[in-house]
Amino acid sequence: MSTMIPQITDRFSMETFFNKVYTMRKKQPTLKALVVLSDFNASQLEDMISHRKKLSKKYHIKMTPVDRDLYLLNFQRIIRRELVKGYALLDAKFKGSWILLTDEKSYFVVHVLERLFSGLYPDVSRLYVNFSQIRVLLRKIEKIYNGHAIVTFFVTKRKPRELRPEESLERKGTFLLWEIEGEDELLAQIRKYRVTVDKLDFEVKDEQGAVLLQAHITRKGLWKLRFGNFSIFYEKVLSEAVQIGLGLKRFYSNRERIIKNGEVKLSPFRINYDFDFGKEQLQELANKISKSYSCSIIHSGNPYFVANICDYQDGSSFGVTALGKAVTITPISRATPQAAWRLANVIQELLGDGEIINVRSE
Repeated sequence: MSTMIPQITDRFSMETFFNKVYTMRKKQPTLKALVVLSDFNASQLEDMISHRKKLSKKYHIKMTPVDRDLYLLNFQRIIRRELVKGYALLDAKFKGSWILLTDEKSYFVVHVLERLFSGLYPDVSRLYVNFSQIRVLLRKIEKIYNGHAIVTFFVTKRKPRELRPEESLERKGTFLLWEIEGEDELLAQIRKYRVTVDKLDFEVKDEQGAVLLQAHITRKGLWKLRFGNFSIFYEKVLSEAVQIGLGLKRFYSNRERIIKNGEVKLSPFRINYDFDFGKEQLQELANKISKSYSCSIIHSGNPYFVANICDYQDGSSFGVTALGKAVTITPISRATPQAAWRLANVIQELLGDGEIINVRSE
């Protein structure tokens, strides 16, 4: 089935078409919605790409306005000498965010859409959410639909909380589960393992058991609509995701080290866990974080990990300390919210999802 997106001529036709398609019970491509955050005007996208040598060589994009804050994007990218083409809509209706809508195949979404917008960092930030933040979203979605949200499928990356000496540091585990009330199983796994929730499917039912919504969410802000009223999903669910994302961006903002009246003021934040880090876990953290950042490791191993790291893509710098059951991240001279948010996600993908709290010093 070819995409119908090029036939959309304005916002009204977009809503009418998607409402018709996704309230029908028949096999059809899922509607993918990639939510990203940016303070730039969406009309600048082509210029943003052209000023990045690597991206401009890989991607060719034609951008056509179709309505206020709504654009049709025609993508082309050569992957392994094969031309991959596809269409998406870019909606900048919600201030501070862009939403990319497409019914193209997942290959296009992963290798073209997501790769491109990840490559626009730090001008464009992915919307990172961990499991506790996804649960907050699910509770809000229940209120929107006045129903009950049920996790039916999930993918996690999990590791033992403690590694035995004979176990490899590189031991990895990906766990997939289709199950009614999968949220309970997820919580049980989190009590036993170090778990990073990668993606999950959920549905919302009313009191009579009728399905109101079938959808999918990933920790990097990619949504899929399988069944349900598009207008409600878009205006209520995705707008709620945007608001949570903007709230997280504010949480990570204004944390650079400052000197006031001769006194150094720091604004750290912390990722709390309910298990102690072992030597092997701290060594794993040291090995892997140094592959993603310019990293000066001061101490690695029992009883703690200390490093100064720099995000070489935007120049932000941080002190990172792992001790006991917590990782403390202290922004230093330059620390953009995009970089702090991204670092928190990288650490959780290594150590598991935790509780992120503010430890701002007075």
